[in-house]
Amino acid sequence: MKIWLSKNSEIPVREQLITQITLGIISGDLPVGEKLSSTRELARRFKLHANTVSSAYQKLTEQGLIRFKKGSGFYVCETKQKKSDDETELDALIANFFQTAQSQGYSKNEIQNRLQKWFTDKPPEQFLVIESDRNLREILIEEISQTTNFRVVGTSFENFAKKQHNNTVFTAMINEKQEIESVLPADKICFFIKPRSVSDSMTDENRPEQNDLIAVVSGWEKFLSWSKTILIAANVESDSIVLRSTAEKDWKKGLKNASLIICDALAAKEFPNDKRIRVFRLIADVSLSELKNISANKTVP
Repeated sequence: MKIWLSKNSEIPVREQLITQITLGIISGDLPVGEKLSSTRELARRFKLHANTVSSAYQKLTEQGLIRFKKGSGFYVCETKQKKSDDETELDALIANFFQTAQSQGYSKNEIQNRLQKWFTDKPPEQFLVIESDRNLREILIEEISQTTNFRVVGTSFENFAKKQHNNTVFTAMINEKQEIESVLPADKICFFIKPRSVSDSMTDENRPEQNDLIAVVSGWEKFLSWSKTILIAANVESDSIVLRSTAEKDWKKGLKNASLIICDALAAKEFPNDKRIRVFRLIADVSLSELKNISANKTVP
């Protein structure tokens, strides 16, 4: 196996040796029983002090990766139990992570401290939807709640910036990215939601008859106006469209005459088992799928 060492790197040569030999062993480049170069040979090849190589070999011996045969040299150990392919792959990923982090200038202590924080922090338990428009926020909460098994709560941008939140996955619409990242703590990330496209919303929908009355129902004013615009663009007569805001009194009045009711996920709960309901979701399927994976694995991507 080839070994590359840099004496000008911030990473000690001893650590470079340990990392590369470890990676070689767990990746199979150094098979079980392979004899390693002697300490003297490696020291001469790279113009190192023999004690540096000896110290690296000693560390690898303590880790059970190599063993010393008196009068012969160092050999790659045969593990007590053959590792599964998954374990071998995981070891390779871990070794590669350490090598990459150290090559970018992070010290061993810095890496260990950050890993310790990741392992000791409690896993996330809920989603926090950051959205200042209360009506939109409630719709987003409903869509995420229907898809994931996490508790879902919401807050305005102003309140989010003032408070600390633990064990929480932050999420917001993609158009809020710049504003939210300006106040996001350095050790936190926010999952930004992609909006559902108009074409996705209209997929598999039958065109209504010319005289059909179509009702659009939502507590969010932009949902009402956007839906009307989309329907008119689809050649639905403006006179055939009725808008109903759930924020208004008696908003259900006259809906019995509607052939089709288009609404958001939250408003749809007001019409259980009503076959006229068509829910137009605001969150793209790909974002809902990613949020579902986060809640299932309790990890942040």
